Amino acid sequence: MKKYCVLVWSLLLSISVFGQDFVKVDTIVKEFYYDYNFQRDSTDSSSEKYQEMVLQVGKKHTKFTSTNTLYKDSLLFVYKDLDPMVALSKIMPEISGFVTSSLCKYVIYKNYPQKGSVQFIGKLGSKINLGVNEEIKLDWQLEEVRDTSILGYTCQKATCYFGGRNYEAWYTMEIPISDGPYKFNGLPGLIVRIADVEKEHVFQLHRVKNCMSNKALIYTKPDKFQTSTARGFVKALKVHFANLYRRYSGNNSITHTSPDGEAKMLRNIRANNNYIERY
Repeated sequence: MKKYCVLVWSLLLSISVFGQDFVKVDTIVKEFYYDYNFQRDSTDSSSEKYQEMVLQVGKKHTKFTSTNTLYKDSLLFVYKDLDPMVALSKIMPEISGFVTSSLCKYVIYKNYPQKGSVQFIGKLGSKINLGVNEEIKLDWQLEEVRDTSILGYTCQKATCYFGGRNYEAWYTMEIPISDGPYKFNGLPGLIVRIADVEKEHVFQLHRVKNCMSNKALIYTKPDKFQTSTARGFVKALKVHFANLYRRYSGNNSITHTSPDGEAKMLRNIRANNNYIERY
């Protein structure tokens, strides 16, 4: 069973890996690493998960994704000119054990392909990629509260409504970059912490890295790319998990390692119901 899973994973990786274009679009100046703690099941407060995310800031563009995805894409960029099977043999040992939550399989580019735009590319399974192009102007309400320090930076509070949730953000003007995690941007400094008021989705900066002058900001575009809307992506994500549930429910071709293996797998699929944007 284990060998079968490895074979399937290798096949799926080869399909997703070599059906993409990798283009250097900018040079990275800084990288900001965020802890992302989120409640993946809206009905279960104990379903909290963790993913490390990173915001790469270039001279003109920014990119936000999971550190797992970023590392995988950097390897793909390095080996993109090799024979696919040779590249796989080099990449697989490097990413073995990487786990990225199904609710974090996306990449967000700001000010690319044009200034002021936000491009979101979300992944559903191994083959479907949905792209959303937006111009997001958040109605931030700035507050005078400046009694919070995060990573040694003095922070100021701001609030906004976005994607079906009310948010509280803390930003610092000591880092004059009008950006932040996920799609959030537009404040007079970097967002170092942002959370919805229910504390179901929380991003907090935990590390800042200065980059070498030649480090590339890579734009990764799948060959098969469907255009959607933010609402359309959330709807497609729900349909994707519903289809997975039906596909694996009562599927006798799957061998489970424990008597309650199927029930656990189905609960795990159903628990992915609390994406950061809700409509």
